[in-house]
Amino acid sequence: MKWACASCTLRWPAAAFIHDGLADSICALCRTHQISGPDFANPASQLFAQGTGLTYGGGDQTTGTPLAFTKAARRQAEGLADSYAAAPPAVRQALPAAAFADQLWTMLQTPPTAWPSGDLPTVLAAWGYPVQQLFDQNTLDLTTRQYIRETYHHVCQYCGRYGNSVDHMNPVSISADNTIANLTLACAECNQLKGDMPYAEFVRIDAATAPLKADLRRLEKAQRTFKVQVTNLQAQLAALTHQAADPAAPGANVLRQQIKIAQDLLDQAKSDSKHISAQRAAYVHSQWAVAQYQEETRTWE
Repeated sequence: MKWACASCTLRWPAAAFIHDGLADSICALCRTHQISGPDFANPASQLFAQGTGLTYGGGDQTTGTPLAFTKAARRQAEGLADSYAAAPPAVRQALPAAAFADQLWTMLQTPPTAWPSGDLPTVLAAWGYPVQQLFDQNTLDLTTRQYIRETYHHVCQYCGRYGNSVDHMNPVSISADNTIANLTLACAECNQLKGDMPYAEFVRIDAATAPLKADLRRLEKAQRTFKVQVTNLQAQLAALTHQAADPAAPGANVLRQQIKIAQDLLDQAKSDSKHISAQRAAYVHSQWAVAQYQEETRTWE
């Protein structure tokens, strides 16, 4: 949940307005730089306070002077703040939150035409913080990737199916850990499903999908069997018709019927796997969304 600060006019998450049991009219950035909440009215903060049982910390009327930006400039500044919040720990260590806030505040006091443009690494470099290399910490060499694949025998450690994707159990963007101890093997589906979710949270949520994963393993095995059958039967048919120089050679139609049956079973197994994977993904995503919401609203109490 986000709304606009009545002073800097940027949109911030709810946590930026909440402090000491108050829902303030201004964000943490403005408070840090000696802006007074009672000098600004913020209807969104006031309604939020009423809805959550917090005390409204702003004024009924605005007597201060809000910053004025175009929509494009506002989005540029908000994007910069969001990118910093999602940056790897090493970046936030090189440029602590307080220092970033000072740099952002200084930037907001200048015309947008003077703002550095580009992504977060480019802007930080313009501010004197050349931290591009800190954004690339999850790079792995081929030897490490192959070692992980061989260690886990190409078996996904999340679902038990064939795996070939080396995954950081705890994302480097959160843990700053690019060591082998933080690496595991995943299938492409689990790697995508987990995304940037912390390892412990993903394992906790995904534990409830154990029956679905068991079905996915059985269907994967069935697909391999059916695929081999289709390939072998197609080879037999090709050899038979080539040797006889006749597409209608005796036994050819029988082989074609067997190929059709095996292919139909293969297609059904793929379809069932896709359906089960979608069910699993829907459950994991919904549970993770609930967990994130609970964390976001924890400070509202």
